[in-house]
Amino acid sequence: MHNSIITIINKYIDVFGFVSVSEYIQERKKLNLDDHFDDYTFLEGYKTIITLALPYPSKEVKWNGLGHGVLSRYSYGVDYHIVFRGILNRINEEFNNLEINSFGSVDVSKVDERFAGYLCNLGFLGKNQFLISPEYGSYMYLATILVDIDIDTPKMTLDDCHDCNICVEACPSDALDNGFDETKCISSLSQMKKTFDKTEISYFKTMIYGCDICQKVCPKNTGIDIHKYQEFEPSGIENINIKNLLQMSNKEYLNIYKNNASSWKGSTIIKRNALCLIANQNLKEYSNEIRKSMVKFSDVLWYNKTAELVLKILERE
Repeated sequence: MHNSIITIINKYIDVFGFVSVSEYIQERKKLNLDDHFDDYTFLEGYKTIITLALPYPSKEVKWNGLGHGVLSRYSYGVDYHIVFRGILNRINEEFNNLEINSFGSVDVSKVDERFAGYLCNLGFLGKNQFLISPEYGSYMYLATILVDIDIDTPKMTLDDCHDCNICVEACPSDALDNGFDETKCISSLSQMKKTFDKTEISYFKTMIYGCDICQKVCPKNTGIDIHKYQEFEPSGIENINIKNLLQMSNKEYLNIYKNNASSWKGSTIIKRNALCLIANQNLKEYSNEIRKSMVKFSDVLWYNKTAELVLKILERE
């Protein structure tokens, strides 16, 4: 059965690994984390976690200049959730034909995918909390499949960051100074529904969603640029025109970005990030567009508070 499982997965995925459910629970409990991954009841009835990885290219599009914001590299092209779900569905179907009870999920799982990937020997956890593999570096998407059979996997000695601090020193928000602080991480901030202060506004200069700095400077990513899936190539929507974005209705936004990984939080968050770019690109001529958007989102306090601060920044310069 073990060989049958590997044969099936190999049809769709090049990099994957296994860890027993019992080892995953045991090792994760040692982390003493109080988070949304600490409920293990959903794992009952399953014996093994399979972690799978899909690579995406590291090559970025060129920023179109003032008045534009670029998406993070992982959100180019088609939303990886859509691509990965299609693959998981095909794998699960083949498992079911072998009477293997399985459950696949990507990103929204109750499984800590990065930690499971580490236990599955896919790679090591870097200081930026990315899973870093020998094949893909950190430029990969993760998913998991739970199965109700035991699969033995030999353990390997994994690499680590050693004394390298390049990503720690490169992070503009100091999110890695004392371990990973999600509240300071620019990528995390770009997805939060909150009012930005002046410091947080200052982080958004050319990128409108996400942040790739710690990946770009990581020596483990040197020379890695895998173009295996056409779905993850640029589709032409990666450079966002800020003025057009602010003028878009939610329907118009979704018509363009509904199948893009940046859209899952909705257009208001992206527009709030756009306000920051306006401040840092000193686009004073966009002030009226900001005020119009404040009327449109009058009931969204965190948006309006950020907009008010951006207007003050523009007026003082």
